[in-house]
Amino acid sequence: MTKNPKKDPFLSFANLDHSETQLATGALLIAQSEYPELNIEVYLRELDEMADTVREQIRAMPLPEQHIAELNRYLFEEKEFTGNIENYYALGNNFLNVVLETKTGIPITLAVVYIEVGRRAGLPLVGVNFPGHFLVKYRFEHLDILLDVFEDGVLMTEDTLRAKLQANFEETISLEPSMLAEATDKEILARILRNLTRAYTLLEKYDKAVTAAERITWLLPETAGDYRTLGYLHYKNRAYSKSITAFETYLQLAKETPDAAAIEQNIQQLQKLLSRLN
Repeated sequence: MTKNPKKDPFLSFANLDHSETQLATGALLIAQSEYPELNIEVYLRELDEMADTVREQIRAMPLPEQHIAELNRYLFEEKEFTGNIENYYALGNNFLNVVLETKTGIPITLAVVYIEVGRRAGLPLVGVNFPGHFLVKYRFEHLDILLDVFEDGVLMTEDTLRAKLQANFEETISLEPSMLAEATDKEILARILRNLTRAYTLLEKYDKAVTAAERITWLLPETAGDYRTLGYLHYKNRAYSKSITAFETYLQLAKETPDAAAIEQNIQQLQKLLSRLN
């Protein structure tokens, strides 16, 4: 049985305006579902302390390249954060508290650390929802600098971006400007939650998968595909009425979609199932 959404503190967070949300707080609220005793303030203070160190080091540095080099040196050399290559799909890689404790993570959670430390130090950092591999962008006038924090903050050129695309998808894919669009903090958190939804589904922990999937719809209520996922998960969890509602919302938002007939058939079958149960 899934918990009452109204009692989930993430709901209040998700309902905040984009300008009011804080990436690290959202990531730690996500982690708190797996670690109920997690003290969010402890980890926020750790990020603040790291940022204080970086701010002091870059005080006399005027150039973006210098800021990036110092932040890279501090996080990846001094603090020894690194990509978790050996155990990339470990569940803990998605939780900010675990990443801060173990100093290892995947691109998106390392990016959360990088962005949050950098922002607190005064650097103009944002996330980039690059396909298959999350990136960080340093915004500088008319020249944006793209970084791969999974590879110690290395600068990404057009050539390396194309190579990353090919490596991720094992085929030649054109590099499109839309692939380098900035991600809002809510979009970053939704991407973390999609990782968790997949992970919990593979583990057949459907209660937790539903919680993660539902939280995505709170963050991004107009994104159609997430309701389709939520509908399937509610079905797996035998919450048939909720499954119907999620599928209907998907069809309403998606409008013309190739799988509309299949989803409508699912809804009809669920309605018949509910009528038999009642």
